[in-house]
Amino acid sequence: MKNTPLYAALALSALLSAPLAALAQDIRAVTEDGRRVLLSPDGKWRFDAKARASVATEGGSPFQTSVKKITVNFNTNEWTLMPKREGEASNKRMFQHRSLPIYSMVIADELPASNESLKSAIFSNAASGGFTTTTLIDQSKQISGHQVGELRFAAANKSGMEFVFSSYYYADEDDNVQLMCYTAQSLFHKYQAECEKLLNGLAIK
Repeated sequence: MKNTPLYAALALSALLSAPLAALAQDIRAVTEDGRRVLLSPDGKWRFDAKARASVATEGGSPFQTSVKKITVNFNTNEWTLMPKREGEASNKRMFQHRSLPIYSMVIADELPASNESLKSAIFSNAASGGFTTTTLIDQSKQISGHQVGELRFAAANKSGMEFVFSSYYYADEDDNVQLMCYTAQSLFHKYQAECEKLLNGLAIK
Protein backbone atom coordinates (compact mmCIF):
# COMPACT_ATOMS: atom_id res chain seq x y z
CA MET A 1 0.00 0.00 0.00
CA LYS A 2 1.51 3.32 -1.04
CA ASN A 3 1.58 6.44 1.10
CA THR A 4 -0.02 9.25 -0.90
CA PRO A 5 0.64 12.96 -0.18
CA LEU A 6 -2.79 13.12 1.49
CA TYR A 7 -1.92 10.45 4.02
CA ALA A 8 1.60 11.78 4.50
CA ALA A 9 0.18 15.18 5.41
CA LEU A 10 -2.45 13.55 7.62
CA ALA A 11 0.20 11.53 9.46
CA LEU A 12 2.43 14.58 9.97
CA SER A 13 -0.45 16.64 11.32
CA ALA A 14 -1.51 13.89 13.71
CA LEU A 15 2.03 13.28 14.97
CA LEU A 16 2.73 16.96 15.57
CA SER A 17 -0.38 17.29 17.70
CA ALA A 18 0.08 14.01 19.63
CA PRO A 19 1.61 13.83 23.10
CA LEU A 20 5.04 12.15 23.21
CA ALA A 21 3.71 9.24 25.26
CA ALA A 22 1.31 8.36 22.48
CA LEU A 23 3.88 8.22 19.68
CA ALA A 24 4.44 4.49 20.20
CA GLN A 25 0.77 3.77 19.59
CA ASP A 26 -1.43 3.79 16.51
CA ILE A 27 -3.25 7.07 15.94
CA ARG A 28 -6.80 7.09 14.61
CA ALA A 29 -7.57 9.67 11.91
CA VAL A 30 -10.24 10.52 9.33
CA THR A 31 -9.33 11.37 5.73
CA GLU A 32 -11.04 14.21 3.84
CA ASP A 33 -13.41 11.77 2.15
CA GLY A 34 -14.51 10.26 5.47
CA ARG A 35 -12.46 7.05 5.56
CA ARG A 36 -11.16 5.97 8.99
CA VAL A 37 -7.47 5.01 9.12
CA LEU A 38 -4.83 4.02 11.65
CA LEU A 39 -1.43 5.74 11.48
CA SER A 40 1.45 3.60 12.81
CA PRO A 41 4.60 4.97 14.49
CA ASP A 42 6.65 3.82 11.47
CA GLY A 43 4.67 6.16 9.20
CA LYS A 44 2.54 3.46 7.54
CA TRP A 45 -1.25 3.54 7.50
CA ARG A 46 -4.08 1.03 7.21
CA PHE A 47 -7.85 1.17 7.22
CA ASP A 48 -9.47 1.06 10.65
CA ALA A 49 -11.66 -2.04 10.22
CA LYS A 50 -13.43 -1.57 13.55
CA ALA A 51 -14.36 2.02 12.72
CA ARG A 52 -15.49 1.08 9.21
CA ALA A 53 -17.86 -1.51 10.63
CA SER A 54 -19.46 1.09 12.90
CA VAL A 55 -19.84 3.90 10.36
CA ALA A 56 -23.50 3.17 9.68
CA THR A 57 -24.46 3.25 13.35
CA GLU A 58 -22.43 6.40 13.98
CA GLY A 59 -24.28 8.17 11.18
CA GLY A 60 -21.28 8.70 8.93
CA SER A 61 -18.42 11.14 8.79
CA PRO A 62 -18.42 14.93 8.76
CA PHE A 63 -17.06 16.74 5.70
CA GLN A 64 -15.54 20.09 6.58
CA THR A 65 -16.47 22.73 4.02
CA SER A 66 -14.26 25.72 3.24
CA VAL A 67 -16.20 27.56 5.98
CA LYS A 68 -15.10 26.40 9.44
CA LYS A 69 -18.53 26.54 11.04
CA ILE A 70 -20.27 24.52 8.30
CA THR A 71 -20.00 20.74 7.89
CA VAL A 72 -21.92 18.03 6.03
CA ASN A 73 -22.37 14.71 7.80
CA PHE A 74 -22.61 11.90 5.25
CA ASN A 75 -22.65 8.11 5.41
CA THR A 76 -19.48 6.79 3.76
CA ASN A 77 -21.17 3.45 3.12
CA GLU A 78 -23.67 5.22 0.87
CA TRP A 79 -21.90 8.30 -0.52
CA THR A 80 -18.49 9.00 -2.03
CA LEU A 81 -16.79 12.38 -1.81
CA MET A 82 -15.52 12.90 -5.35
CA PRO A 83 -11.92 14.05 -5.94
CA LYS A 84 -11.52 17.68 -6.90
CA ARG A 85 -11.49 18.21 -10.64
CA GLU A 86 -8.72 20.20 -12.24
CA GLY A 87 -9.63 23.88 -12.20
CA GLU A 88 -12.62 23.33 -9.89
CA ALA A 89 -13.23 26.06 -7.33
CA SER A 90 -11.85 25.27 -3.89
CA ASN A 91 -15.19 26.13 -2.24
CA LYS A 92 -17.13 23.45 -4.18
CA ARG A 93 -17.21 19.67 -3.67
CA MET A 94 -19.27 16.92 -5.27
CA PHE A 95 -20.71 13.73 -3.78
CA GLN A 96 -21.99 10.67 -5.65
CA HIS A 97 -24.18 7.93 -4.26
CA ARG A 98 -22.44 4.55 -4.36
CA SER A 99 -25.39 2.59 -5.76
CA LEU A 100 -28.11 5.05 -6.85
CA PRO A 101 -28.15 7.62 -9.70
CA ILE A 102 -28.24 10.62 -7.36
CA TYR A 103 -25.64 13.33 -6.86
CA SER A 104 -24.91 16.13 -4.45
CA MET A 105 -22.93 19.35 -4.41
CA VAL A 106 -21.90 21.69 -1.60
CA ILE A 107 -20.67 25.24 -2.17
CA ALA A 108 -19.55 27.31 0.82
CA ASP A 109 -18.08 30.82 0.82
CA GLU A 110 -16.69 33.19 3.44
CA LEU A 111 -18.74 36.00 1.92
CA PRO A 112 -21.65 37.90 3.49
CA ALA A 113 -25.06 37.39 1.92
CA SER A 114 -28.73 36.93 2.78
CA ASN A 115 -30.93 33.90 2.28
CA GLU A 116 -32.96 35.84 -0.28
CA SER A 117 -29.92 36.85 -2.34
CA LEU A 118 -28.58 33.29 -2.20
CA LYS A 119 -31.89 31.90 -3.48
CA SER A 120 -31.80 34.39 -6.34
CA ALA A 121 -28.25 33.28 -7.16
CA ILE A 122 -29.36 29.63 -7.33
CA PHE A 123 -32.05 30.45 -9.89
CA SER A 124 -29.69 32.74 -11.78
CA ASN A 125 -27.08 29.99 -12.05
CA ALA A 126 -29.71 27.57 -13.38
CA ALA A 127 -30.82 30.11 -15.98
CA SER A 128 -27.23 30.79 -17.08
CA GLY A 129 -26.87 27.04 -17.67
CA GLY A 130 -29.79 27.14 -20.12
CA PHE A 131 -32.39 25.67 -17.76
CA THR A 132 -35.93 26.86 -17.16
CA THR A 133 -37.12 26.20 -13.63
CA THR A 134 -40.39 25.37 -11.91
CA THR A 135 -40.48 25.84 -8.14
CA LEU A 136 -41.86 22.86 -6.22
CA ILE A 137 -40.98 23.80 -2.61
CA ASP A 138 -39.89 27.17 -1.24
CA GLN A 139 -39.90 27.36 2.55
CA SER A 140 -37.73 27.80 5.65
CA LYS A 141 -36.67 25.42 8.40
CA GLN A 142 -34.52 25.48 11.52
CA ILE A 143 -31.11 23.76 11.47
CA SER A 144 -28.81 24.07 14.47
CA GLY A 145 -30.81 27.11 15.57
CA HIS A 146 -30.39 28.88 12.20
CA GLN A 147 -33.09 29.84 9.71
CA VAL A 148 -32.26 27.83 6.59
CA GLY A 149 -33.97 28.04 3.22
CA GLU A 150 -35.35 24.85 1.65
CA LEU A 151 -35.79 24.96 -2.10
CA ARG A 152 -36.84 22.29 -4.57
CA PHE A 153 -37.28 22.95 -8.25
CA ALA A 154 -37.60 21.14 -11.55
CA ALA A 155 -35.13 22.22 -14.24
CA ALA A 156 -35.35 21.52 -17.98
CA ASN A 157 -33.25 22.64 -20.94
CA LYS A 158 -33.88 22.81 -24.68
CA SER A 159 -32.34 19.40 -25.31
CA GLY A 160 -35.04 17.78 -23.17
CA MET A 161 -32.92 17.04 -20.09
CA GLU A 162 -35.08 17.29 -16.96
CA PHE A 163 -33.85 17.22 -13.36
CA VAL A 164 -35.10 17.90 -9.86
CA PHE A 165 -32.83 19.81 -7.48
CA SER A 166 -33.48 19.76 -3.75
CA SER A 167 -31.45 22.28 -1.76
CA TYR A 168 -30.79 23.73 1.68
CA TYR A 169 -29.14 27.14 1.69
CA TYR A 170 -28.02 29.55 4.39
CA ALA A 171 -26.32 32.94 4.51
CA ASP A 172 -25.39 35.50 7.14
CA GLU A 173 -23.07 38.49 7.59
CA ASP A 174 -19.99 36.23 7.43
CA ASP A 175 -20.62 33.12 5.30
CA ASN A 176 -22.99 31.29 2.99
CA VAL A 177 -23.60 27.68 1.92
CA GLN A 178 -25.66 25.75 -0.63
CA LEU A 179 -26.13 21.98 -0.28
CA MET A 180 -27.93 20.37 -3.23
CA CYS A 181 -29.03 16.85 -4.09
CA TYR A 182 -30.29 16.11 -7.58
CA THR A 183 -31.27 13.44 -10.09
CA ALA A 184 -33.43 12.97 -13.17
CA GLN A 185 -36.98 14.27 -12.74
CA SER A 186 -38.41 10.82 -13.53
CA LEU A 187 -36.36 9.26 -10.69
CA PHE A 188 -36.59 11.84 -7.94
CA HIS A 189 -39.71 10.38 -6.29
CA LYS A 190 -37.88 7.05 -5.89
CA TYR A 191 -34.80 8.56 -4.26
CA GLN A 192 -36.24 11.56 -2.45
CA ALA A 193 -35.70 9.98 0.99
CA GLU A 194 -32.00 9.41 0.26
CA CYS A 195 -31.61 13.02 -0.85
CA GLU A 196 -33.33 14.31 2.27
CA LYS A 197 -31.10 12.15 4.46
CA LEU A 198 -28.01 13.77 3.00
CA LEU A 199 -29.44 17.30 3.15
CA ASN A 200 -30.27 16.79 6.82
CA GLY A 201 -26.55 16.21 7.42
CA LEU A 202 -25.94 19.95 7.06
CA ALA A 203 -24.65 21.40 10.34
CA ILE A 204 -24.00 25.07 11.13
CA LYS A 205 -22.27 26.11 14.34
